[in-house]
Amino acid sequence: MTQSDYDILLDNIRNLIQEKASPDLESLITEPHPADLADLIEHLDSEERLSVFKLLSSERAGEVLKEMSSPIQETLTHELDDKTVAEILNELNSDDATDILTHLPRERAQKIIGLVQPEVSEELQKLLGYKTDTAGGIMALEFVSVNASSTIGEAIENIRKKREEVEKLYYVWAVDEFGKLVGVVSIKDLVLEPEDRRIKEIMNPDVISVDVNADQEEVARVAKQYDLANIPVVNDQHKLVGRITNDDIIDVIEEEASEDMSLMAGVMDQQIGEGSAFKISKARLPWLLLGLFGGLLSALVINHFHGSIEKILALSFFIPVIMAMGGNTGTQAATVVIRGLATGDISVIHTSKRLVVELWVALINGILCGILLGLVVAFWLSDPQLGLGVGVSLITVILFSGSFGAFIPLLLRKLNIDPALATGPFITTSNDILGLLIYLSIVTHFLMA
Repeated sequence: MTQSDYDILLDNIRNLIQEKASPDLESLITEPHPADLADLIEHLDSEERLSVFKLLSSERAGEVLKEMSSPIQETLTHELDDKTVAEILNELNSDDATDILTHLPRERAQKIIGLVQPEVSEELQKLLGYKTDTAGGIMALEFVSVNASSTIGEAIENIRKKREEVEKLYYVWAVDEFGKLVGVVSIKDLVLEPEDRRIKEIMNPDVISVDVNADQEEVARVAKQYDLANIPVVNDQHKLVGRITNDDIIDVIEEEASEDMSLMAGVMDQQIGEGSAFKISKARLPWLLLGLFGGLLSALVINHFHGSIEKILALSFFIPVIMAMGGNTGTQAATVVIRGLATGDISVIHTSKRLVVELWVALINGILCGILLGLVVAFWLSDPQLGLGVGVSLITVILFSGSFGAFIPLLLRKLNIDPALATGPFITTSNDILGLLIYLSIVTHFLMA
């Protein structure tokens, strides 16, 4: 859908809502793809959104609702009555239904679970028992598995029985008589091999799986490393309990990336689609207060060296330069390390190697920038001694900031703390305080020499 088509369709929907032309509106909203319709509905106000959504069938409503952003999805489910929500959940896969249910208060969620179909209720109760950010929390219970001793013909018949239940079928997993995962067979192999052959004869026993309690970030890393479209989920007895499909993997990657970017920017727990100014303020204020506290400490450092600054006012000219260079260097190093840890390109095992690389990068950049700034100061103020002091200060600050920015994420990962917490206001504030201390200490020493 082009932007022009999108704008026209959105205007038509709004006009039909105002005219209360429900039949025409109902006909109009049956055409767009669920993802497109979800995006259109998100651009309507609350009352318009509800008017459109109530015209959708339960199946169509479920397809659209699961495509919406979390804040809008949460608002809609709160506005719909329990019976309508239950009818929608009956039409969704177990993982999508669970995601929607987690936005509701516990009491209401349990009430709705009592209204859905018995088999759906059982699935929801099971999935709600897992943490939302684990493999169990994002897995679906709809999958196809066959006994390794069964024939290909029996496996194909099993697929036919579950064709309405299981979407995006790429693999069939083989289990033993105890339900333990022992292998995997592609749909291609099932089609090409004779129907009387046994699954165990053609399956790949080297099957990649994830534990049901594994963090969703680990799931995304496994999917990337082994290029998997579906991942089987097993319990501590290695029994097959569910599967994670590629759309959920993409959602996890997006969610983790968004979370890391939010943490780095100091806007933790804020959704992009969030419309409440109070909620946004609550998410950002702690980090702003941290920055304020850091600024006060920086002021104390400057006050401590007020004697040197009074003697040579030019010292204060370069404080913004030193602070900016230190902050940028630390953030660059931390961002590279955090991204590498998230994608698996950097291993905690090889911490020393990464630190050495970042140390060399900081040293090279520090020397080049320090020489340049030192020459500028020396010629500008006609004071080679001050130029040398400022240049050495910048080299030291960049060297410290680069190594500090790389070290903190690696340290936090070893402590099982999200490395993204190390960046943004935390890194910047720390570098500002220590950068000022380094700069003023070194320059004061050079002036006194």
